[in-house]
Amino acid sequence: MSRSLSAIAGQVSQATKRMPMAEWNWSEGVALYGLVSLWKTTGDDALLQYLKTWVDGQLARGQVFETVNATAPCFSLIELYTASGEPRYAAIIKSRVEFLLRRAERLENGAFEHTLVETSFGGQMWVDTLFMAGLFLVKAGLLLGDREAVEEGLTQYFLHVRQLQQENGLYVHGWDEKKNGPIGCLWARGNAWAAIVSAELLALLPETEPARERISAALSRQLAGLLRYQDISGLWTTVMDVPETYVETSAAAGIAYAVKRALHFGHEYEAYAEMADRAARAALSHVDWEGVLRGVSAGTGVQKHPGEYHVIAQHRAEGYGQGLLLMLLSAMMAENGHEAAK
Repeated sequence: MSRSLSAIAGQVSQATKRMPMAEWNWSEGVALYGLVSLWKTTGDDALLQYLKTWVDGQLARGQVFETVNATAPCFSLIELYTASGEPRYAAIIKSRVEFLLRRAERLENGAFEHTLVETSFGGQMWVDTLFMAGLFLVKAGLLLGDREAVEEGLTQYFLHVRQLQQENGLYVHGWDEKKNGPIGCLWARGNAWAAIVSAELLALLPETEPARERISAALSRQLAGLLRYQDISGLWTTVMDVPETYVETSAAAGIAYAVKRALHFGHEYEAYAEMADRAARAALSHVDWEGVLRGVSAGTGVQKHPGEYHVIAQHRAEGYGQGLLLMLLSAMMAENGHEAAK
């Protein structure tokens, strides 16, 4: 028996909420981003209550880590503040903006150094940062009327595009200022982060924003590259230009979401609608009956060669995999005319 989109979304959201979601970190932040996306589409206030309970519990523990990657849960603070108006949420948002503007480690070119709770990577910029911190700055800046934050978020975006986007339109995993060159490979999920941020910026920024044209151009270049490398399955291999590496599902969910978001903001993306549909169908075919997206690669640092990406585990349930899938499901439900209750 087949499942409807809403049935799958319900299973996936329940499976996500059953996960440990233990700390204020990037994987949890992406999972929450997905749950927020579903709440915005369905109007199910139980999702908002879960979000509030999780955030309040973390704040009570006092472990809101100040790193680039651990900025991801702050997206949820934006949604909670927008919904509730509680000043304490606004205070933490402002504090995170201040950290990124004034205290976050940077490369000599001004790009954020990619830092995790567990470690830092001296002199390295990673494509992940586009989503984890750069997008947050733009979204928080628009909420707070803080033009400096918006400008810095866009600066981070263009710094990463300039160093990481290759001639074929795809993004390499990282860049090392000591080596003065790219590091890693054309990692699939990293390309999902980049595509999502481009699409979300087009959704957030006003039509009068001068940066929109350059963002659109970067996204168009990337989508053309993605189309060339899409596997016959509808997925992408975890190293996109090395077909011997395994196909990976979270990247497909993220890329499909990005295209579906971008379709609202430009006819030039219609050429990639079928690519997105194929990726979406492929990703959904890997959702088990408990609502867990399978085939998601584990957390992936910059590796030295494709073989090292190929041996990254891909069998565990991952919060970021669930989040990317929930984002896609939300976009598909909206596409099919599902209106939020509020």
